[in-house]
Amino acid sequence: MKKYLILLIYTLIIIPCLAQSPKWLKKVRGAQVAIMAYNKNGEMTETQGVFADDKGTVLTEYDALKYATRAVVVDAAGKEYPVKEIVGASAMYNVVKMQVELEKKSKITFLTLAGEQSPVKSLVYILPYAKASKNALCTEDTIAKVETFKDSYNYYTIGKPTNDRQKNCAVLNEEGQMIGLLQLAAKEGGNAYVIDARFIADMKMKPMDAGNNDLKAIHIRKALPEAEEDALTYLYLLDSKDSTNYMATMDAFIQKYPLNTSGRVLKAEKLIEAGNYQEADRIYEEALNAEGINKDEVYFSKSKAIYAVNLNKAYNKYNDWDMEKSLAEAQNAYQVNPLPIYTQQEANCLFVLKRYDEAREKFMALSKTNLRSADVFLNAAQCNIVQNKEEGVLELLDSALACYPTPYPVAAANTILIRADQLAKAGKNREAVLGMNEYERLAKGNLNANFYYRRQQLEIKARMYSQALADIEKTIMLEPKEPLYYAEAAAMNYRIGQVDDAIEYAKKAIALDKEFADPYRIIGVCYNQKGNKAEARKYLQKAVDLGDTLAEGMINDIK
Repeated sequence: MKKYLILLIYTLIIIPCLAQSPKWLKKVRGAQVAIMAYNKNGEMTETQGVFADDKGTVLTEYDALKYATRAVVVDAAGKEYPVKEIVGASAMYNVVKMQVELEKKSKITFLTLAGEQSPVKSLVYILPYAKASKNALCTEDTIAKVETFKDSYNYYTIGKPTNDRQKNCAVLNEEGQMIGLLQLAAKEGGNAYVIDARFIADMKMKPMDAGNNDLKAIHIRKALPEAEEDALTYLYLLDSKDSTNYMATMDAFIQKYPLNTSGRVLKAEKLIEAGNYQEADRIYEEALNAEGINKDEVYFSKSKAIYAVNLNKAYNKYNDWDMEKSLAEAQNAYQVNPLPIYTQQEANCLFVLKRYDEAREKFMALSKTNLRSADVFLNAAQCNIVQNKEEGVLELLDSALACYPTPYPVAAANTILIRADQLAKAGKNREAVLGMNEYERLAKGNLNANFYYRRQQLEIKARMYSQALADIEKTIMLEPKEPLYYAEAAAMNYRIGQVDDAIEYAKKAIALDKEFADPYRIIGVCYNQKGNKAEARKYLQKAVDLGDTLAEGMINDIK
């Protein structure tokens, strides 16, 4: 009887085991991999995943790769594969798609992804932990629930609780096709979930992924989007703070698209931003010597880069990288391809080199091209202004304003203010005030005391006294500790016959600066106006003591 009981127990044990050992198990176990991810401090996080194709695509969990600076994949035979790039990542679904470096003749075992949904109550098999014994059996389970996410992907609930070692294990259907990766239950003892493997495998880099926070949290280089234009857009959007991976991504683009000039140019420009002029120079020379590269774009980029560093006061000159070199590179670009934008760069360089007449000619040449704009005429005008050549300046500024619609947009504000200054120099004070009024409208009140003081001075010259008084009061409100403005308000009030107000403003100026002669003189004049000769002489004498020569003559006139 005991013999039969032992046989019965053995039979009960072996039958489930055989049920948990599908015929394809040995073959698919080779697709399982262990993954070691290391952060910047060298700390390791270990997890598991699977090869999903023969090109070295690995599907795994996000949590283990977050903050990793490098990762290594180890296959069932113990062979190591460095992770080359991240292809996709989702913190929400806790999944990552990544690519490992394969040798040319490498042959790897990979899982075939299930193309169809596994129905409720169908059998599934959870592969053993990646480092488990080769004789370890599958865990058999059933689909308890199927939900759909992102329109076409499946989120499965399986029937039995799972353990920590099964986290991220591959889950296969009865045909040995992978339906997804196992995710543990949120609560201990609860049912586990399976995220559709097709969702992970379909992940692709897009241009806007340059700002994807899930991807940015993994400090391993990201794959480029598949289309060349998308890949270039991705480069322009990519954050360069992680300089090592940023440059590695640049190199990957150059290697993949060797005839795309923008990749080499962008890399050189970023090197210059980092102060690595020698390496940038080498990249430029390499680009100029490469077949199929648009050399004018390279010259133009180099000219702009040298121009920018020379505008930086902290720049320590590298080789012959001065403004003359920037001009020469712009001229080289124009000789290869006579585009107006290269003429504009020449003009910019000539202006900085103080070759103003040549610069003006270049700017005016642009007015006959598709780059005709307000800035072209404004820059031409500036060439005359810095040389104090007033002839033609107002006409150029009028041409600049004619490029804008009316009412003028905010972009026209700078031109309007410069024009107002030129009108004032020409003695056209009322027109200058109107220009400053328009500037004030565009600035929407975001102006400082100096603006209102300048306008007040013009308004006095234009005999616009009520406006001048309002502006000096606004000036004082914006900068109440400047004695000059109180003295100006005092003079303004005296001018319009408000003598008592003039005295009050002048005394406020003295309270702020007792050594300021002007308000003493103004008070003296005001007291003389009021008939108080003694007070008038006292304040005028104080002004004289402080060096005011005007006050000295006024004392002599008081009888």
